[in-house]
Amino acid sequence: MSDTAPAAAALNHWNRLIQLAAASGYYADCLRLYAGSLLATDIRGDASTFPSLAKSCAALRLPGLGRVIHARAFLAGTAVSRDAFVRTALIDMYAKCGRLPDARRLFDETPRSSRTLVAWNCMVSAYGRSSQMDEAIAVFNAMRRAEVRPSGSTLVGLLSGCADSVSARNIGACLYGYSVKSGLDADLLVLNSVLTMLIRGNQLDTAQSLFDRVENKSVVTWTAMASGYLQVKDCVKVFDLFRAMRVTEQSMDSAVLINLTAAATLFGNVLVAKGVHALVIKGGFQFQDDLAASLVNLYTRCGDPLAAKEVFDSVHCKNAVLWTSMLNGYVKCGCPDKALESFDAMLCARVEPNRATLLAVLSACANLGSPNLGHKVEEHVIAIGLQSDLQVSTGLIYMHCKCGSIQHARKIFDSVSNRDLAIWSAMINGYACNGEGSEALALFSEMQNKGIQPDAIVFTHVLTACSHSGLVDEGLNCFHRMTVEYGIKPSIEHYMCMMDLLSKAGHLSVAMKFFKEMPVQLRNQVLAPLIGAHKAHGVDSSIDILSEELLNLEPQDSSHCVLISNMLSCLGEWKKARNYRRLISKQGLVKKPGWSYIELGA
Repeated sequence: MSDTAPAAAALNHWNRLIQLAAASGYYADCLRLYAGSLLATDIRGDASTFPSLAKSCAALRLPGLGRVIHARAFLAGTAVSRDAFVRTALIDMYAKCGRLPDARRLFDETPRSSRTLVAWNCMVSAYGRSSQMDEAIAVFNAMRRAEVRPSGSTLVGLLSGCADSVSARNIGACLYGYSVKSGLDADLLVLNSVLTMLIRGNQLDTAQSLFDRVENKSVVTWTAMASGYLQVKDCVKVFDLFRAMRVTEQSMDSAVLINLTAAATLFGNVLVAKGVHALVIKGGFQFQDDLAASLVNLYTRCGDPLAAKEVFDSVHCKNAVLWTSMLNGYVKCGCPDKALESFDAMLCARVEPNRATLLAVLSACANLGSPNLGHKVEEHVIAIGLQSDLQVSTGLIYMHCKCGSIQHARKIFDSVSNRDLAIWSAMINGYACNGEGSEALALFSEMQNKGIQPDAIVFTHVLTACSHSGLVDEGLNCFHRMTVEYGIKPSIEHYMCMMDLLSKAGHLSVAMKFFKEMPVQLRNQVLAPLIGAHKAHGVDSSIDILSEELLNLEPQDSSHCVLISNMLSCLGEWKKARNYRRLISKQGLVKKPGWSYIELGA
C-alpha cells in the first residue's frame, strides 16, 4: 500500500498538468509533459491521461504520434484501452487527422454499450467533412437504430457535408425537417449550419427567410448571411446587414470585417474604403494578416496604391499572402515595375513566394513586356519546383507570349501533359497576339480533337488570330460555329474581332451587315474600326451617318473626333475635317498623348 500510494499521487499530479495544458490549448506542452516527464518516471498513465494526449495529437494533426499514444494506451492495460472516454478520444484523433479507416476500425471494435454519443458524432462529422455522405447517413441511421438520440452536433456534422456537396442538398433539406420534428432546430449551431448550406446552394431567398426567423443571432449567423450576398455581389445588402448587426450590439470579429472589406471592394469608392479601414482600426484588427491583405486589395481596387502601401508597411511581420496582395495591387493599378521591386524585397525578407505570388509576378513581367525579367522569374519558378504546376505553366506561357518569345512558350506548352482549357487558351492567344493565325487555328483544331470544348474566351482568341492574319473565311466560319454549333452568345469582344477583320479586308458591306445586326448598346464600340475602314478604302457612301452616330454615342471621346477628321481629310472633305477638329476645343476635350516602352540593355 505504501509503495503504490506515492506512484498514484505522482500520476494524479502529472495528469492534472497534462489535462490543464490540453484544456488551455498548449498542445505541444501537453505532449512534452507526457514524453519528457511522465514516461521518464516509468509511469504508464491511466484512463485520465490518454484523452488529453489524443486531443493534442488531433489539434496538431499528428497521426503518427497519435498511433504511438494509442499503443501506449493499449500497453497501459485492458481497463485503459477499453475505457469509453479513451476510445472516443482516439476515434476523434484519427478522424480529425484524416485517418478515417483507422477511426472506423476502432469504432467498429468498440462494443455498442461503450459507444458514447461523442464517438457517434465523431464518425458522422468525419464522413461529413470528407463529403462521404452515404457513409455519414449510414452511421446516422445505425445510431438511431442503437437508440442513441442524435444531438445538435450530430446534425451539424451531417449538414456540413451537405453544404459542400451539390448532390447532397436534398439530404440537407430532409435533415432540416428532422431537426424541426425533433426540436433540434432551436440549437443555433444547427440553424447556422442550415443557413450555410442554403447559401452555398444559392438559395438566397430561403436563407434570408430562415435568417429573419432566428431570434438570438450569433456573429456566425450574421457572417454567413453576409457571405451569401457577397456571392451575388450585392454590396449594398452586406452594408445593410452590418448596420442591422450594429444595432443589436453584436460584437465583431475578423470574419465580419473581411466581409465588409470585400463589400467595399465591390463598391469601389475610396471614401467607403477609408470608413471600413477606420472600423478595422477601432476593432483592433489592423495587424491581422488576413485583414491587412484585404485592406491592401481594397485600396488598390479603389485606385489608391499609396494607401495600400501604408497598410502594407504598418504590418511588421508580413506573410506571403500580404506580400502577394501588394504585388497584385501594383499590377492592377498599372505599376508592374513596382510589383517587381516588391518581389525583390520579398525575397530579401526571406519570405517564400507561393503560387499566387509567382502568378502576380509573371503578370507584371507580361505587362512590362520584359523577356529578361521573365526569364529570371522562370528560373525562380524552377528553383522552388513549381514549373509543373498547371496554373504557373499557364502564367509562364502567357508571359513569354506577351514578351514575343512564342517558341519558348510552345516548349513549355508541349511539356505539360495534363492540359486544361486555360492552358490551351493561353497558347492560342499567344499565337493570335503574335500574328501567327494559322498556328492558332491549327492548335484550336487540335484542342477540339482532344475532346476539350471551347468557351467564349477561346473563341475570342481564335477570332483575334483571324483578324490579325486577315483570315476572313476562317473567321466567318468560327463565328458561325460559335453561335450555331456551341450556342455561345456573341459578346462585344467577338463583334469587335469580326468588325476589325472585315473592315481591314475591305468587306465593308458584310461589316455593315454585322453592325446592323448587333445590339444597339454595343454599336458605339465598333464604330471606330468601321469608320477607319472607310478611310483606308476611300469609301464615303455612309460616312456622314456613321460619324453622326459615333459622336452621339461617345460625345466626350476626343479620339473619335480625330479619327473622323483624319478620314475626311483623306477623302478631300477639308471643311468637314476642320469642323471636327474644332469640336475638340469647343467642347473642352483633351487629345490623349501616345506613349511607348522600350527595354534598355536587352
